[in-house]
Amino acid sequence: MKYGRFKFKWMGKEYVLKVYRPLGGVEFFLPFKDKTSETGTHLNGRYLYIEPMTGGKELIDFNRAYNPFCEYNEKYTYPFSPRENWLEIPILAGEKRFR
Repeated sequence: MKYGRFKFKWMGKEYVLKVYRPLGGVEFFLPFKDKTSETGTHLNGRYLYIEPMTGGKELIDFNRAYNPFCEYNEKYTYPFSPRENWLEIPILAGEKRFR
């Protein structure tokens, strides 16, 4: 379920990503796809759990981005990163493709 949005600026351009919260869940979830998808990271994007901080703030750390489990085992299924969370820039941080 869509919960909110995350805005950030990179190289003078603003980007907005939709943040989700699973029904009954407490953690925020950010599925995204970027220019590293298909070559350096998973074909359909990566995931990121958002860490709560004090003062009502959240930490979004792309270094913690990870591939869906299907990258490692074809028996797993996964949600695709929604089109609204496709970035036209590379996110070089986080987990890379399993080879």
